[in-house]
Amino acid sequence: MNMSKRTLLILSGGTEAVEGIRIAREMGLNVVVCDLNPNAPGRRLADWFICADIYNPIDVASKVLHFARRHRIDGVITIASDAVRSVAEVVELLALPGMSRYTAFVTTEKFVMKKVLARKGVPLPNFASVESVEELREKIGEFRRAVIKPVDSRGARGVIRVTPQDDLEDAFFRAVSHSPSGRLIMEEWLDGPQLSAEAVVVRGRLYPCGVADRNYSRLDETYPYVIEDGGETPSRFSPQMDGRIKDTLQAAAEAIGLEDGVIKADMVLQGDRPFIIEVASRLSGGFFSTITIPLVYGINIIGLAIQLALGMDVLPPERLRPRSFQANRFIFTGPGTVTRVVAPSEREIPDYVKYFHIGVKEGDNLEEITDHTKRRGSVLVCAATREEAIERAEHLIGSIHIDVDAHRRLNDTCEV
Repeated sequence: MNMSKRTLLILSGGTEAVEGIRIAREMGLNVVVCDLNPNAPGRRLADWFICADIYNPIDVASKVLHFARRHRIDGVITIASDAVRSVAEVVELLALPGMSRYTAFVTTEKFVMKKVLARKGVPLPNFASVESVEELREKIGEFRRAVIKPVDSRGARGVIRVTPQDDLEDAFFRAVSHSPSGRLIMEEWLDGPQLSAEAVVVRGRLYPCGVADRNYSRLDETYPYVIEDGGETPSRFSPQMDGRIKDTLQAAAEAIGLEDGVIKADMVLQGDRPFIIEVASRLSGGFFSTITIPLVYGINIIGLAIQLALGMDVLPPERLRPRSFQANRFIFTGPGTVTRVVAPSEREIPDYVKYFHIGVKEGDNLEEITDHTKRRGSVLVCAATREEAIERAEHLIGSIHIDVDAHRRLNDTCEV
């Protein structure tokens, strides 16, 4: 079939999806973008736009069905969002290639995910379900240090580190406020380097596309929250750990029933053994799939995901061959009112900077950084060595100055 005759539905028109939408257009596809925001950045690149809540499968299915009565849809994906339940709903509704409802459910319900992976023998931290403060108090004794998180949230919302000595009632209610179901999972906190890995699965066989180190150097500063501050690609543990990572991801893909599609995982290394913290049946955010993997490895993972979503034959990478290094960092400030923002101008930004964004402006009232969505901006750079990439990213972050008046924010909050 001529590629130009095919139509791809992309759930998400956000900033991080724009590159994926552009790739789909360059492949000659007709593109339908679906997003709740009528002014989503990806809308301007689309042939058609559907306004729907991508995290509400019923809303998406209803509006997509209406669209499909007039226009053929040949495939559906999501980019840099966790809308996989809606993807699976459309796959079922229109009989398209793609993940099952089972796979979508397992990868978006963390306690079920852990049980499914554990049955397959995938290395995991110890875990337990927590549905009340009393249950948290009872079970925390089984863990020296732990993390509690909603079973059904995303973006590190409600992820809280706890020990038996902490205020467990406060921690429970902070976490559960982000759970639509009111349920939490508690996991043992594992010390060790943290990694992200992403791969495509073709007819049940897994092909790694990228392995990155995650930077959690701010854990003491952000306690009790678990906030990542960027990372580096390729991982410093590549290539020696690539085989073990691949085997672990392969076992996870089989456990969740993924035959054709994309899988990403957050991992912790304990010695030479990778433990999975979470897996997802989607393309990653943080520009890992859209910028970093193509930049570092020369792999068009978005194109591969699109081909799989259309039921096409693909030629996946047999091994990872890094050709450059990448580092990214995020902007952090305290809470309060922004009084001044000083940053390099566009003409002052070097060519090695592949992404630069400041998400605040003078007069904004900033909350405490409690999850990934509240970081103030980010930079992403490339270089010929890891050390140079880290130096460039941290130098660029250091050139950005955001002054925040915490007292003004306090006064604003206390006004009656």
